[in-house]
Amino acid sequence: MLKSISRILSFSALSILIYDFGFNNSEHVHDLIQWFYFIILILYIFTESFSIFSDKIETKLVSYLKPIFPIIAILLIIYSILVTDLGFTKSVNKFQFLFIISIFIVIIPEFISIVSKLYIRRFSPAIIFVGSFFLMVVGGTLLLLLPNATTNGISFIDALFTSTSAVCITGLVVLDTGKDFTLFGQTIILFLFQLGGIGMLTLTSFFAYFFKGTSSYQENLYLKDFLSSEHISGLLSYSIKIVIFTLLIEAIGAALIYVNIPQNLYPNLFDRVYFAVFHSVSAFCNAGFSTLTNSFYEETFRFNYNIHLLIAFLFIVGGLGYNVIFNLYKYFKFQIVTLYKKYLLKIQNYQKAVNVITLNTKIVVYTSLILMFVGTLAFFIGEYNNTLVEHTTLWGKIVTAFFGGNTPRSAGFNTVDTSQLTMPIVMITLLLMWIGAGPASTGGGIKTSTFAIAMLNLYATVTGKNRIEVGTREIPQTSVNRAFTIISISLLVLGISIFLVSAKETHLSFIDIAFECFSAYAPVGLSLGITAELSDYSKIVLSFTMFIGRVGAINILIGMLKQIQSLPYRYPQESVLIN
Repeated sequence: MLKSISRILSFSALSILIYDFGFNNSEHVHDLIQWFYFIILILYIFTESFSIFSDKIETKLVSYLKPIFPIIAILLIIYSILVTDLGFTKSVNKFQFLFIISIFIVIIPEFISIVSKLYIRRFSPAIIFVGSFFLMVVGGTLLLLLPNATTNGISFIDALFTSTSAVCITGLVVLDTGKDFTLFGQTIILFLFQLGGIGMLTLTSFFAYFFKGTSSYQENLYLKDFLSSEHISGLLSYSIKIVIFTLLIEAIGAALIYVNIPQNLYPNLFDRVYFAVFHSVSAFCNAGFSTLTNSFYEETFRFNYNIHLLIAFLFIVGGLGYNVIFNLYKYFKFQIVTLYKKYLLKIQNYQKAVNVITLNTKIVVYTSLILMFVGTLAFFIGEYNNTLVEHTTLWGKIVTAFFGGNTPRSAGFNTVDTSQLTMPIVMITLLLMWIGAGPASTGGGIKTSTFAIAMLNLYATVTGKNRIEVGTREIPQTSVNRAFTIISISLLVLGISIFLVSAKETHLSFIDIAFECFSAYAPVGLSLGITAELSDYSKIVLSFTMFIGRVGAINILIGMLKQIQSLPYRYPQESVLIN
């Protein structure tokens, strides 16, 4: 009975919340909605309290914490009505933020319950992965179609394209995010690429910890595949670390961006804070969305090198991958402990732990550093007498070259006019977009580890070795096969996408179309300026390309290939002519 009431309250709260923010309502209707919120919170507090005291099993601490926000919100509103004589509506508006958080607390537990039921049905990891992103795309599309999401309305195809671009953290846009979308619409896009960057499975596991206090074995199995983990134990705490680390870095990034925003640009405090938060989240998630019409090539930010470096730092860290970041943290922690015990405590014969840095971390970090150096140097040389001319100082040229050489690896922001890039830099950008960021990161592409394994395999082949060795480690053949499969499928998808778009957009040049398709698949979000003029047919093709690039390459391949087991037999080998 209580579960049914909770479910009704949750869906009622969600429906009213969407109607309240998504539609233009009269003042009378708005006041009525506030009363509905109030009644829902009262009923929620009652049902939760009854559930706690009627539960014969030992109640967990989390059960007592759930109704705290709604209770505080209700008490503050009652206090405001009785003491300040503001009246009900003005009192609710005074504590609107706390009120909305309380409504979300009513909604989230039921959402977690629905996701848990999907786990119980024992779908394959590939279906869960694809399904989670598909549901986010559909939900985002429907929300962007709401009247209050845009200033002048939006077509279904454009809403689908924008939602897919946000969920797949691509950044390709057919409408001006800052001008064509309202604050409500921009916030929807913000939540979509935040969900797309962290992943719905990770986020639901995070909330499940607070609302259920535990996670099922089946949930851990799916998290194992999604997070590319070798172990099933500790995945709940690992997902919590991911969410906390993400929010912490985004908060620090937003604070630093806020400090460097020109004072006269956003005199309103809320606008400055929102701009900082939006771009910090977009950068760390490698989403590439900006409320600026021309991204950071906008005249007011074109020469703001501090913000350029902050954005670059955020998307580079986000693109390394959580496994790499946590492994590096563990490494530096061991180094500090070693120095402390060896030199300050002077412990005799102290031995530090060995093999703290994993082979995956070494490959990702070294490959990323090489690509960063090569990309920056190539951009600096190739664009020195072109797009870098307007940057009069050497520091400005270096920062712009660093940004331009690294943003193609899934970030999608730009500080120069990409349509004016020289052809050699366009070709290098295509390569960098295709390679992408690190595995299990917020970035896309075939991944730096895949590219590194392919290069190492090439080196091993031409030097006559029958295996790949890195230091004192050997890369298993299964990893080589997986890298080859990912590369092959990426080229196949890109080929089909370019063919389908070029067959329709005959008025566009081949390089413009190829650039757009690479950007969609990677997913990056850079464009040579043709996105807005594409037909609905091409937008649908690119939407599928973005979806496959984000979900197919990362989730389906990793999820399905890990299920392949060694066959218990071997056939006789026979050589095939290759060259």
